[in-house]
Amino acid sequence: MSLTGALNIGKNALAINQAAIQTIGNNISNVGNANYTRQRVDLATARDQKLRTGVFVGSGVQLDGIRRQIDDALEGRLRNTNSESQGADVQQQWFSRVESVFNELSNKDLSTQLSGFFNAWNGLANKPQDLGLRQVVLQSGSSVTSWFHQMSGNIQSLRGDLNDKVRGAAVSADQLASKIASLNVEIARAEAGLGSANGLRDQRDALLKGLSEIVEIRTVEQGNGVTNVYVGSDPLVFDGRSLGVTTVNDTDADGNNYVKVIFKSNNGEIKSANGQLGGFEKIRTVLNETNAEFDELASALAFELNKVHSSGQGLEGFTSVIGSATLTDTTVALNDPASGLRQVPAGGSFVVHVKDKASGLSTSTLINIDLDGQGADTSLDGLITQLDAVDGITAVSNGGRLQISADNAPATEISFSQDSSGALAALGVNTFFTGTDAGNIEVSAALKARPQLLAAARNGDSGDNQTARAIAALETQALASLGGSTLQSSYEGMVNTVAIRSTTASADAEASAAALETMQGQHEALSGVSLDEEAINLMKYQRAFQGAARLVSVVNDMMDTMLGLVR
Repeated sequence: MSLTGALNIGKNALAINQAAIQTIGNNISNVGNANYTRQRVDLATARDQKLRTGVFVGSGVQLDGIRRQIDDALEGRLRNTNSESQGADVQQQWFSRVESVFNELSNKDLSTQLSGFFNAWNGLANKPQDLGLRQVVLQSGSSVTSWFHQMSGNIQSLRGDLNDKVRGAAVSADQLASKIASLNVEIARAEAGLGSANGLRDQRDALLKGLSEIVEIRTVEQGNGVTNVYVGSDPLVFDGRSLGVTTVNDTDADGNNYVKVIFKSNNGEIKSANGQLGGFEKIRTVLNETNAEFDELASALAFELNKVHSSGQGLEGFTSVIGSATLTDTTVALNDPASGLRQVPAGGSFVVHVKDKASGLSTSTLINIDLDGQGADTSLDGLITQLDAVDGITAVSNGGRLQISADNAPATEISFSQDSSGALAALGVNTFFTGTDAGNIEVSAALKARPQLLAAARNGDSGDNQTARAIAALETQALASLGGSTLQSSYEGMVNTVAIRSTTASADAEASAAALETMQGQHEALSGVSLDEEAINLMKYQRAFQGAARLVSVVNDMMDTMLGLVR
């Protein structure tokens, strides 16, 4: 072993400890960088030098590399937990917005409006001839329809906001995927010489973290440093290429418009159980269900009340009445979906009355509605034929709507009663409400124009209140169209369901946040920078550097001594 060998040991030690100190300085400077992974120097004993047979002497230390302190399996679990937490947060935020649609924390809500509406019918039942009370009924009905419109409009607004959020998330995901693909190329090029591009890998991990917040991903690292990214079993980033993320407008099985997230490369749909996109998908389902329940409630209110009202009579009859429902096919049975009727009648009959106003004489004719599926079932054209055969009236199809007119108007007038089929309500004849869902339900314009047509009687007597009482009773009546629930209990069930979902979403968000905090703690323990630990390492390598410097100084003195002997 020569003095030159000892000098080389000291020189290498100085360089390697200097690199170690620089690495520690890099760690300390990035202590506030959440996307930084702590680095460490890997030292190894240099190959021994053979002096003679059986005798070896050490040749110092060598630097094996500077590596990140990271556990890939832990990083994958952290990204999955991050996706779950983001999805839960999205649901918590949006459920609170869905809850606000109901506005049940105030005295201005749909349940209050429904109670006021049926109370107005009770008031009319006490004085069926009072025009003022009829106006109260019509105004209360308009308030109910306004609330349905407002709530339906709020849901549509939430749908629009949700679609915008989905589009924004897709744009962000596409940008992140493109950057990850570019970094894959840079990392593969930088590590081609068997090095480790730690800074580039940190940048890629930060992008993967951001991508996991949007969509649940799975990563597979290749031997050349490239990381492939999968959504489910479909690749999003493969080698140095991103398959891209974009959106298209689509319609689901129920006819609801929505924004679908797809791959740019093949138009395949991107589905995610978690992440922001997963949370948005779950909220979209809830909005669709809530909107359908609103529509069902509005439809049940309109149809059940109209069935009662259409068999009643007002203070005067009609000289001409036109149904509010438009049929797309007047030749098929009324209960055939091809007819276009949203509210379907059943087999039965109703009575049409033609009254001579001067004499007070009235003729009554039974109109049969045959919908048993055997033989020729009643179509709109068939119904018109029956009605047109009644003396004193003319029936026609007006653009697919049933129109009945008195032949000798205004001397004669028309009224209806005893409709066991629901055909009049389905066709919109002598009804209180028009429309079939929360978005289009309205109080009949004909009633608003002539409150005298509002039906409170059942026997044709202006002082009779049987129809008004029957309608008032609907408030607490179990309805088959609502599965045996009442209008109020059905609405309360909707409110409770959303409240329970909101509470569950809050609990899930808290649990996910706790799980994420635990995972982040494990990540920080392994990959985070500890100033105390770095300070200890700094002192250790400082001492090692000083020792190496002392070694070089001693060897230098020895070499000077040797040279002095030569002289």
